[in-house]
Amino acid sequence: MRDMDEMSKPVLSDRDREALRAWARGGPERSVRARIVLDAEAGLSVSGSARALGISRPTVTTWRKRYAAEGLAGLEHRPRSGRPPQVDEADVVAATLAGPPAPARTWSARALADRLGISHTTLTGVWRRWQVGPGEGSLPTVPADPALPCARAELLAVWARGDRAVLVIGEAPAAEGQRGRATDADERRARHAALAAQLDRVRDTEPPRAGPSATAAHAHAVSPGGVPAPRDQGPGALIATTAARHPRRTLHVIAWGDEAAYRATTDGHQDHDAPHEAGWHRADSTMSWSATACTVALAELAQFPGRFRPVLHALTEAARAYADAPDDSAFSWQRSETRAGRTPPRPVPRAFNQLALGSYNEKLVIESIREAGALSRVEIAEQTGLTPQAVSRITRNLLTAGLLAEDGRQSAGAGKPRVPLRLRPDAASAIGVHLDPEMISVVAVDLCGGILDRRQMHLFERRDPGWCLEHMTRLALESAAVARQASEALLGVGVAVPGPVDARAGIVLDPPLFDGWEQVELKAELIERLGTAVIVEKDATAAAIGERWLGAADRAGDFVYLYLGAGAGSGAFLNGDVYRGTTGNAGEMGELCAIRAGLLTDEGGPRMVAECAPMSAVVEQAGEAGLMVPRGDGAYDWVCEAAARGDDRAVTVLENVARTVALGAVGIIDLLDVELLVVGGPAVLPSVADLYLGQISAAVNRFPVARRVRDVHVAQSRPNQAAEVGAASSVFHSAFTPRLSPRGRSARGASAHG
Repeated sequence: MRDMDEMSKPVLSDRDREALRAWARGGPERSVRARIVLDAEAGLSVSGSARALGISRPTVTTWRKRYAAEGLAGLEHRPRSGRPPQVDEADVVAATLAGPPAPARTWSARALADRLGISHTTLTGVWRRWQVGPGEGSLPTVPADPALPCARAELLAVWARGDRAVLVIGEAPAAEGQRGRATDADERRARHAALAAQLDRVRDTEPPRAGPSATAAHAHAVSPGGVPAPRDQGPGALIATTAARHPRRTLHVIAWGDEAAYRATTDGHQDHDAPHEAGWHRADSTMSWSATACTVALAELAQFPGRFRPVLHALTEAARAYADAPDDSAFSWQRSETRAGRTPPRPVPRAFNQLALGSYNEKLVIESIREAGALSRVEIAEQTGLTPQAVSRITRNLLTAGLLAEDGRQSAGAGKPRVPLRLRPDAASAIGVHLDPEMISVVAVDLCGGILDRRQMHLFERRDPGWCLEHMTRLALESAAVARQASEALLGVGVAVPGPVDARAGIVLDPPLFDGWEQVELKAELIERLGTAVIVEKDATAAAIGERWLGAADRAGDFVYLYLGAGAGSGAFLNGDVYRGTTGNAGEMGELCAIRAGLLTDEGGPRMVAECAPMSAVVEQAGEAGLMVPRGDGAYDWVCEAAARGDDRAVTVLENVARTVALGAVGIIDLLDVELLVVGGPAVLPSVADLYLGQISAAVNRFPVARRVRDVHVAQSRPNQAAEVGAASSVFHSAFTPRLSPRGRSARGASAHG
């Protein structure tokens, strides 16, 4: 084989490229080496490849030669740099505990060293100091001063300001054994990736100092378990209240920074009646507090998976909320003793980062390609405003990661033919679950909206929480097994439910037609049962997300989704993102219908409007009109079929319900001033869709105040099974939609230069 440095454009077979891309998914170092080879195939010079990748020309030349001589085996060995890299030992141990990708069950020293980009000698030295190995069940000892074993360790509290931090560790009584379903490597890696990403953001965020003493910063966060973290006095009050809340635990404090100052603030808050004082451990300079927290968390997850899963999720979400909007306070989180972490602090769960798409610009490129179906690099640059160099680098990364694929070359006149890029459907998948008064529906959806699996179960008599959760779990796990076979990454589960909901906590709050659902912690229960990330959305909001994700370019602007089923609601896309409101209940429209129709109570408030439960209202009114409607679940379909056959009574009933619902749509159009209204849901069957759309279109273009300057287009929803497909799409939307951070903090790398 000729030296690749001398080959103007080496040719790789499709099998070579696929093998190279699969190998590159093993870590960032591998990704760089694979890109060097792909650059060579594309005809890019050594200098050009070095500039694009930010590495030296000798490095590019070395890897090209090694691949030319040995293939993939030549890329497995790193060239000696002349000096060992600086290693965060806690990060190495956390990666060890998280485990390797399937099918391997445990790391080999060489495989993990290659994954982390460190030498075999360095890795074994870390394992020796932390008294840990690659086998499942191995628990480390934190090499602080004095050392702290992780056997029976519980992560109880975290205080951090930049690189200064304390971790409060509890020692569980020996009688407490493992509880709950055991973890596997996929779950450990996913949870580790989510937690590490957010704690690193907290560590990299240095808020402005509130006063002369860093340890007197305001630590104001409320813990996800509902325990207010103490204000003022740095970590001292946090440690004292943690000791009071966990009297049966022996406490240990690992400190990064000025341990004496920390101790002083703690002494000021010490409860002298407490059964014991905390033991202090000075952290070693070779371990960061964020990676050490991940290590302790993974050790606890291995020992107590059932009770720790919601706690781990809560800590991740608390760190995310702080990093998104830091102020002059330190980060402070405290675990509750009872049902810790069951109430996440954010209204929008965004924990789907298995694919590690940290760049706003990468997501911007994915969004542009998704909307268009396929785009060349030139077209991506034109649509996004990114430079051609940035587009080239980003698309190369996404191709290597397997998210994008190249279509056939297209001639654009003179010059090099353009190569369209498209999303790979099998790059990722998600599960969507819809809980409806009549049935549980579950779908598995690929990245481009293709249905991989579909399952349903009718709810005839029982709708109690325990029964529904059992079968939602069973159906979701069955669909997940299909999705994992058909795609490279299952990102999570989205669940669509009738409102009202508490989206911040993932709690369902007494929806209509569901007895016993006064306050069901649906999200926390499903996270524990399924062992993966879960999003809970109101059904109308989920349907809007599905319409946006699968509707391509003509759904790229602002629109409202009118969801008609057992109830009537709406979801809205405004300014490029779904609008949920503060609690996740935006879009309720029953009262708008009542006000527009003048249906008021004696006190002047809006009445309940029967037509805002379209399916039951149609059945009831059809019976009153003299139609012999059959009893049972098919009654609504029967009336719709009668209307489609031309039965005047059925048509009149459906038009009456549609006109009432349209009054609520008028209020929404007046309020939000959008030009697109999408109508869908279980009530909008194909046989009567034109009837609904006609009545609604007439109303929203006749009655709104701004009707002279705005034509509202009323369109039928595209996805079949809008709520469950939308629930799955909410997972993709959370993972891939480009967003800038709130409160004016722009995302890193969002400049035109990538």
